[in-house]
Amino acid sequence: METSIAAKHAMMRTVTPIKHTMMETITTPLRKPVHHRTTAIPLIDMNTPAAMAMVTRTVHQHPVLIQLPTVFALMAAPTAEGARQLDNCKMRLEGKNYGTAIGSLQHFLAQARPGALPCDFHTAEQFRNMEGAFIRLQFRHRHFQSAVIRNGQHQGLLLNGPFRRLFMQVERSFDHYPQDAIWGGNNYTALLITSCNISGHPGGSITSLNGAVAFARERGIPFIVTTQQTAEEKGSYPVLGFEREAVRVHREGPGLARFLQQIPAGLKNW
Repeated sequence: METSIAAKHAMMRTVTPIKHTMMETITTPLRKPVHHRTTAIPLIDMNTPAAMAMVTRTVHQHPVLIQLPTVFALMAAPTAEGARQLDNCKMRLEGKNYGTAIGSLQHFLAQARPGALPCDFHTAEQFRNMEGAFIRLQFRHRHFQSAVIRNGQHQGLLLNGPFRRLFMQVERSFDHYPQDAIWGGNNYTALLITSCNISGHPGGSITSLNGAVAFARERGIPFIVTTQQTAEEKGSYPVLGFEREAVRVHREGPGLARFLQQIPAGLKNW
């Protein structure tokens, strides 16, 4: 589709404020826009100096789209308002809950109810081999329900390298926030995270850049944080539930076999 000179100049103006942090800009045909009508979606390399500050600043007001090694994901503030924003962005179906992007593993484990963890997995060091999976723990009593907790349980995604550094910095930026009802009286400040797609879409999670660009344009996401650290196996991360006397597989995903090898025989329950 041809673009007029005036349109090209207008497109350039939409990305000028972040031109120093851009890796590149994708231009694709417009398809059923919801919020923004610009055809240019800025791509921000997460290793650039300004990327971390930009994500930290933006996510307090608006969901952020990020490329993880196996899948594209949406992140939002760890509040009821952040969950509402994700609901709107994903057109979320009923009965779904949001996980978090673990920054401080110590803070995540501190949320577990006393006596809820197996003896082989109760310290941060013992969970190091679980990097690349969601970890599901008993955060609250089993009757507690919210946008982030189902039957008292919550799950966090544990990654390493630049992802973990980003998650840790943004997590700290929410330390001053007041108590939020979604956490049942004990605030947890890791970012909410969920797959980048319309809830219940038959295509499942988005794993391609073109798909992420189309989603960002349609749902009004201002930019995409990208990475060169990608995995061959794509898809949503596996979910492992850690209980006092068992570890359960709640969802299969990339690298599952490797994680299952790390579980002592006495805890295997799948």
